[in-house]
Amino acid sequence: MIRSLLFVAGALYTAVDAQSLANSFFAETGTHAGFVTRLNDKGFDLVGEYLRERALKFMQNELTFNLSAVLTENVHFSLVSNRIARFDEASFKSKFSSQNGKGFIWTGSGLNATVTAVYRVDSPAGQATGHVPLSFDNTVVELLLWTGVNADGHLKTDLVTCKVAANNVRLQFAASDAEAISPYLPHISHFITERIEQTICPSFHSELVPVISNRMLNTPLSAALFDQYFLNYGLLGPVTFGDSSLVMKHRGNAFGILRQGRTRLNDFRLPFRSPALEVPETPSGHMLDFYMSNYTMSSLLFWMDQYRKFDYEISKSAQNNSAISGYLRTDCPGDDICAGTLFPALKERFPNGLVMIKSHTVSYPRLILTPGNATVLIDTRCDAFVQVKDDDPKQGDRSRRFLTASMAVEIKLEEPKFKDYVLSAKMHIEKFTINEVASLVEGIDKSSLEFLVNALTELILQEEMASKLKGVRMPIMFDFDQRWAEVAYEQDRIRISADYCYGAKCAAPPTLAESKDAASIDYYDSVKDA
Repeated sequence: MIRSLLFVAGALYTAVDAQSLANSFFAETGTHAGFVTRLNDKGFDLVGEYLRERALKFMQNELTFNLSAVLTENVHFSLVSNRIARFDEASFKSKFSSQNGKGFIWTGSGLNATVTAVYRVDSPAGQATGHVPLSFDNTVVELLLWTGVNADGHLKTDLVTCKVAANNVRLQFAASDAEAISPYLPHISHFITERIEQTICPSFHSELVPVISNRMLNTPLSAALFDQYFLNYGLLGPVTFGDSSLVMKHRGNAFGILRQGRTRLNDFRLPFRSPALEVPETPSGHMLDFYMSNYTMSSLLFWMDQYRKFDYEISKSAQNNSAISGYLRTDCPGDDICAGTLFPALKERFPNGLVMIKSHTVSYPRLILTPGNATVLIDTRCDAFVQVKDDDPKQGDRSRRFLTASMAVEIKLEEPKFKDYVLSAKMHIEKFTINEVASLVEGIDKSSLEFLVNALTELILQEEMASKLKGVRMPIMFDFDQRWAEVAYEQDRIRISADYCYGAKCAAPPTLAESKDAASIDYYDSVKDA
């Protein structure tokens, strides 16, 4: 007979209450997901292995219980665990899975054990105490867990029910003890059968449930700090439990604020809506998948642009580098190369001057994601000045504009990596196009400006641009050691797939199926061109 023991899940209450609580954190109806998280059955298998090792450890020491009941009028019986006398490790199996619409289910089967317990019987005839082995064979323990949103805005997994199907449950009283309590043996046998969940569940609850809750989905649904930018993890609906995976749809917009609000769930709107994110029904074959939309990355670039991260100034004061300063001079000695030697007309018009170039964006960056490629398009306005000495010493240096142009810049996101739940990539200026050049100096035109900008890009901008995307921190959904990861640019989305391990399992290199590249030395980061 299988009987269930209901545990009140502290912050989650029940599945219905958890969903009701979570609803207050969902975005408005009709908003598409910015990114999608999917935990797959391969990850569940790792959790099952981890929980088996955890169960083997505590089952070697003690299965804790303290039971008592009134058997008949004036007869009281209690049974307190002492130590585990026998546990069959080889027959014990552990399985962790997701069941459609129900939640996580952990099943421990083949539990064969004998626990030495201390019993006590108080009756009108007196008190009888002693030790008695409690045995059960081929027993199945099942934990049903539900993930919801706690009051503090965190995802949290907690126990809903614990069920035990025990076979051949028996108390093996010694002959001398059995004679003293023989009138009560049927009552004791019935009592133990009725209380089998209370005998087994508390230890499995206290030893396994915190591990599950801490290792899986223990993450805030607010925003994780990334420089001054935050990524909104807020859910668009309840956690979806499938037969072989768990799926969460997140709002996933990046936004910039000076400080976090008290609720830690601020939802800042962007000037554009998120389109539908198409996620394949078939998992990637790895433990964890993130599908990040063009919308999420574009919104991050939008807020970087709001903070002027794509505006530049190339001048003596902006670049504290003597070589660069010399390159910007309109006059340079000997055979040195500087702006004046490249553009003699500039030297004639502004002798002893220093060139200063400023650019600023005229629209927010646009991101294009295609298989194997991520391109950022930025439209800018470029202005060139010369700092010259004024004839009046009281006036100091003056800046005179000598050129204005529009410039379209194409930037590639290269070498994407995913490590410790941070997605990073290098930004590389692939090419630029200059138009609408208006110059006050004869001889400086579109072609000469392209030459100058290209030289300055190689000398200054390329290195600075490469470090701008420091890392997008994703929610820690599966808290194990990362073993391998793959970042792939796909049509209108970025797919991040990762595998994890623990303990000795991390020592061996990944299999060919896991790494997809037998020659790869770095198992953490891999880029796949679709």
